[in-house]
Amino acid sequence: MKLSSGAPAAPRLQRQELLRRARAAAQPLRAAFPAVQALRLELKFEGPVANVPATQAHVLYPPAAAFFEFACPYADCDGRFDLTQAVESTLRRSGPQAHGVLECSGLRVRQRGAREPCGLRLEYQIQTTYQAPR
Repeated sequence: MKLSSGAPAAPRLQRQELLRRARAAAQPLRAAFPAVQALRLELKFEGPVANVPATQAHVLYPPAAAFFEFACPYADCDGRFDLTQAVESTLRRSGPQAHGVLECSGLRVRQRGAREPCGLRLEYQIQTTYQAPR
C-alpha cells in the first residue's frame, strides 16, 4: 500500500528548484547591505488547523544570499512568504527590528483532491545587528 500526500511531487519540486535558483542568483548580503553584521528572521506560524508548523529562525551573515522568500511549510501547498519588502524597508531605514504578519496565498489539496486556500499566517520578527562604525 502506497501512501500519498495528495499533491503531485513534480510541481512541488519545480517550486523548490525555482526558489533554489533565485536564492543562488541573489547577491550577498554584504553587497546589498554593507552595514549589516547579522540579520535574524523568526517565522512563527498560525493557522486554521491545530497542527501548525514549528517556529523557524534564520540567521544570515554577510556572505549569505540577500534572499528573503520562503516556501509555505505545508508540502501540499503551492504558496510562499515573501519578506523581501519588509526586510529591505527595515534595512534601508537602518532599523534594528520590525515585525508583521503575512498570509499564505497558496492553495492546498484537501479532501477528494479539491484545492482550497491555505490560510496559514506568518508572524515574522526581523532583528538586525549592524557593524560598528569605523
